[in-house]
Amino acid sequence: MVHKPEDLADFFRTRKIEFNRCLEPTFQCEQEAIRAHSIQNNRTIELLAKKNHVIAWQPRFSQAGPDIQLRQVGRNEASTFFGFCNHHDTELFKSLDSKPLDVNDREQLFLLAYRGISCELHAIMNGVVQLQCFYTDRIKRGAEPQDASSVIGTKAVEQMLLSWALWRYRHKYYDEQLLSQSFANIEHDIIELNDQPPCLAASSFFTLRDESIDKELVGTAINILPISETKTYAVFSYAFQDRGIVHASLDRVLHSHGEYQKYELSKLILSRISNVLISPHRFENWGSTKTKKITEAFVHTLRTKQDVEDDSELILF
Repeated sequence: MVHKPEDLADFFRTRKIEFNRCLEPTFQCEQEAIRAHSIQNNRTIELLAKKNHVIAWQPRFSQAGPDIQLRQVGRNEASTFFGFCNHHDTELFKSLDSKPLDVNDREQLFLLAYRGISCELHAIMNGVVQLQCFYTDRIKRGAEPQDASSVIGTKAVEQMLLSWALWRYRHKYYDEQLLSQSFANIEHDIIELNDQPPCLAASSFFTLRDESIDKELVGTAINILPISETKTYAVFSYAFQDRGIVHASLDRVLHSHGEYQKYELSKLILSRISNVLISPHRFENWGSTKTKKITEAFVHTLRTKQDVEDDSELILF
């Protein structure tokens, strides 16, 4: 599909717009947000990097449309987002960033989840701002009706409501608990992958049940991080009351073992998570056929919102 030059001009202009707001728990901070890592640079990314680069999903845009591929990105830019000011990024995550991960430390696990949810919240809010600006530009030049519904206008409203729903979720289960330093109401399921060289890291939040966004979200934060040359953890974090739904939805991931568990975890990553960093060492071993299949599966889920289908070549580990 070839797009009109004026549409592309509007699109590229709005792509440069960034939602820059500190998302600290009270939403009262007026300091400028910095580009901070959603996945730890000094510990996690360091284990993955080759010559200070990792592999990540990178979109490129042209008149023919978007092209999404796994491409090299510098470790200092990888997984960054404008979600917190310098003060809050330092102070809120101090106990997580200042010492090695201890999976028995509920505060550290809570903060892992909080950062992943905040990154997803920022991504949605950023999309709202860009989509709304794109919509407004089209109205100004007469490409969209000002007083009638349109696909772009409807999508902008949907994204706005989704960002509101995710903010409500974070506020209810995480913001109040963080302010009171109470971490008991968030549950964590941990998968320990042993004899596993560092090959990927991820951080995000996704919903587990299709509900209208005027209802309360049910979802889980996920963090996958190598902690040494031989061990990787996958941490699922969710509200205590949602334990039954989480376990039912993620049964094949949480309750399998060995290579099959890595396969199920790989399918989940490709189906639900875009904030993923891959070790160049691992990526180079995939080969062109495997890389093509993985890319096609990921792009298909973005377009259809359907989980990837079974294919043994989709294992990422």
